[in-house]
Amino acid sequence: MAGKDLDLSSTNLLYPSLFIKPPNGDEINAEDICSGLEFLGDDSDPVMTNTYTSDAGTDGEIYSYSQIANNVVNARFILHFNDYYDYKLKKHELAKFFMQKGLYRIRTDAEPGIVKFVRAGSFTIETPQMTTFRKFTIPFENPSGVKWSFAYSDQLMEYDQNLWQVGMNLPNGQDLQYHYINQHEFSIYNASDIDIDPRERYPLQIEVTGFNGHFDMINQTTGDEVIYTASLSPEDKLLFDGLSVYKNGKIDNANTNLAWIRLQKGWNEFKIYGYNAVDIRFHFRFVYLN
Repeated sequence: MAGKDLDLSSTNLLYPSLFIKPPNGDEINAEDICSGLEFLGDDSDPVMTNTYTSDAGTDGEIYSYSQIANNVVNARFILHFNDYYDYKLKKHELAKFFMQKGLYRIRTDAEPGIVKFVRAGSFTIETPQMTTFRKFTIPFENPSGVKWSFAYSDQLMEYDQNLWQVGMNLPNGQDLQYHYINQHEFSIYNASDIDIDPRERYPLQIEVTGFNGHFDMINQTTGDEVIYTASLSPEDKLLFDGLSVYKNGKIDNANTNLAWIRLQKGWNEFKIYGYNAVDIRFHFRFVYLN
């Protein structure tokens, strides 16, 4: 998503604030969409869907799987206006902003380090009757059903970068590393509430450069091992992107063992086989439950 992000260091903590980055544009305070708009707060609940199967002639059902389903983030507002004509103009401004096709990124001052990627659902601002304000709610549809870290893992390399917040499962006082040079055994910390598994649509990119020969790496915590069977030169860029592998920007799954890496919650211990020089970087967002 294009656009600049706001500096939230001067946020007024006495009143809730909602910060929105539209599908194409800079992040803004929601109250700047039009004059007289006031944010009252938002709320959402996790949705878990459990699936069962049944067999004819037998009682009950057998558990099959569970799935984190899409949910709704309800953002509450109050709109102040001078008269009916002012109300119509401001209602139009709100429609122009929220009826854009595509994903909006939202976060609040209560969770500045955590974002949600949503689409605005239909909402109604009732016609005023002998009043100069109206309360209304915008239901933001959250297709992933989860929340994400504002920053990526490889932006969280220093403890004092202010890209995180309390409640993100980060080890207290530790500078986490997601970029290693010429280290063949190292640790990667997944601060998410859940495992990062590309099969579940949780993106994970692992970039390898400067390596010579066949690349073989294992997450000793999960047992996942990825092998690139063709020979690499130090000028090549190998990218494990979810379930696929790219060499120098071109997909190259044929030269792999068709495996992928998962990250368990907490610490993951990695090993790269051999002693060749290597530059490796892990790039992903942390995932949180509502």
